[in-house]
Amino acid sequence: MNDTRRQFLVHSSAALAGTTAMSSLSSAARDDKSTPTLLTIYLRGGADPLGMLIPYKDPAYTAVRPTIALSGPDSKDRHAALPLDDTFALNPAMASLLPLFKQGLCAPIVCVGSHHPTRSHFDAQDFMERGAPGLRHVSDGWLNRYLLETNTRQSSPLRALAMQPRLPRSLRGNYPVLAVPDQSVVGSTVNVFENMYRLNDGKPTPSMRQRVRRDGERTVNQLHELAKLMQSSESDDSGGARYPTTPFGSQMRRIARLIKAGRGLEVAAVDYGGWDHHIDEGPINGNMAKHLRYLSDGVAAFVKDIGPRIDHTTILVMSEFGRTVKENGNFGTDHGHGGVMLAIGGKVKGGQVYGRWTGLDPKHLYEQRDLPVHTDFRVVFAETLHRQFGFDAIREGLFPQYTSDSPPPGFMS
Repeated sequence: MNDTRRQFLVHSSAALAGTTAMSSLSSAARDDKSTPTLLTIYLRGGADPLGMLIPYKDPAYTAVRPTIALSGPDSKDRHAALPLDDTFALNPAMASLLPLFKQGLCAPIVCVGSHHPTRSHFDAQDFMERGAPGLRHVSDGWLNRYLLETNTRQSSPLRALAMQPRLPRSLRGNYPVLAVPDQSVVGSTVNVFENMYRLNDGKPTPSMRQRVRRDGERTVNQLHELAKLMQSSESDDSGGARYPTTPFGSQMRRIARLIKAGRGLEVAAVDYGGWDHHIDEGPINGNMAKHLRYLSDGVAAFVKDIGPRIDHTTILVMSEFGRTVKENGNFGTDHGHGGVMLAIGGKVKGGQVYGRWTGLDPKHLYEQRDLPVHTDFRVVFAETLHRQFGFDAIREGLFPQYTSDSPPPGFMS
C-alpha cells in the first residue's frame, strides 16, 4: 500500500487497511461454521478486580472497603454477591455470566497482568496491547503480529476487524485490519473514498494515480459489500438474544452477525471505556455496577446469539491493570497493579477460578497496597493462541524479549 493511501486511512474516521491482493468481500463469502474466532474486549481505565470477583471470606475485604464492599453470599442483602466457589463470589450485576460459569463456559483468572510497575493508563495499555512491557520501541500489536505470521493466500479480507472507528493498539501493524465504525458512518466513508479516487476531467493521469485509483476502487467495493452485509445483518434474527441498548451491545451484536455470516472472521476486538473509577465507584448500584451489567449482558447475549458457534469462539476480557485494594476517600479506588481477566467460550474449561490467590493481607500485596501479578498476561495470550488456533506464541517469539518457564494457567482445553 502506498504512503498517500496509508496516510488517508490513518486519518479517516473509519480506518481501513487493504492491499492489492485483497479481493472483494463477496468472493470471500462462504458457509464456514467452524472458523475459530477470538474476540478481545478491552476494559479501558483499569477495571477493579475486587469489584468484579469478591473474596468474600477474607476478613480484610470489608475492613479495607467500608463503603464499597459487597455482602457475601450468606447475607440476606439483595445485593449480595453470587457464589462461585469457597473463595470468590461474583458481583450480582454480572448475574448473566453465572449460567455460563456453571455450564463450564466462563473462567475468571485472578492476579494477572504486567510485572512492569507503571501506573500510567497509556503506558500500561501500550505495553499490554503490544505484548512488550517496557519496550517502547515496539509499535505493532500482539494480535497483528500473530495475523502477519499466519497469513496465507486463503486468508479472508474479513479475517480481522475492530468494531469501532479506530483500531486498538493490539491490531495495529503491517497486517491489514478493518476498523468498522457505526453503520451510518460506513456509508459516508464510502462516499469519501469514491470522491478521493475519482479521476480528474478524463485527462490522462500519471501511473501512480492509476495505481492509487485501482487500489481505491477495490477498497470502495469492499466498503460497499461490508455496508450491505452490516445492513442486512441488522434485520437478522438474533435467536432471542437480548443485547443491552448501548454502543457495546450494538458492537457485540454486529460481531455476532459477521460470525454467523460465515465470512472467515478470525480475530475481532472491541474497546469498552469508562472503568477509571477514582470517585463514587459504585460496584453495588452505581457506575461500575451499570458497566458490569452492560458488559455481562452483552457477552451473554452474544453467546446465545451465535449458538453452536461458541464451540469455536473464545472471548477474552481484559484491562490494563487493577486498582488499589483499599478504597480511597472519594468512595472509589486508584490505579493498582494485578488485575483480572475473563475467558468465555467453548474451549474454555470454565466453572472454576484460575490463577494464584494469596489473599488481602498487606504482606502479600504489591507494595502493600495492590493485588500482585502472579500470572503474566502474555502467558494468558499465549495459551489462548495455542488452544484456539494451534499457534505456539512463545516458541515463535511473538512477545519480544520474553521467555517464560511458567506453565500456562490451564483454562483452555
